[in-house]
Amino acid sequence: MVTNYRPPAELPDADYPFHLCTIRRLFHYHTRTMTGRVAGLNQLLDREWLDIHPLDAERLGVQDGDEVQVTSRRGSIHAYIRITSQCLPGVVFMDFHFAESPANLLTNAVFDPICKVPEFKAAAVRIEKMG
Repeated sequence: MVTNYRPPAELPDADYPFHLCTIRRLFHYHTRTMTGRVAGLNQLLDREWLDIHPLDAERLGVQDGDEVQVTSRRGSIHAYIRITSQCLPGVVFMDFHFAESPANLLTNAVFDPICKVPEFKAAAVRIEKMG
């Protein structure tokens, strides 16, 4: 059994209380350079969504479709709320398919010291409702 687990370099705290995990969505590939030209795929997924647990959405006072600003220590982007129980409380999901909402802008550039892979799946963020 391997016991060398190390937590992410950046964990949620009082200023950035959510753990952001970047994901891939079924309908688009990477930054939509090819799939973004397909009208049918854009009808299925036309913008950046932030998946959030119902308890967190209630606490923030946001509803499905609300525009939010997602901020990390590295920057801010806009996304739209999608409430789902597919993520745990305190964890939010975003894809990286939309150039106008570049989720990787929020992620931490720290590298794993052994395999040199960037820590794109773990960043602390805060969420604020727009307007």
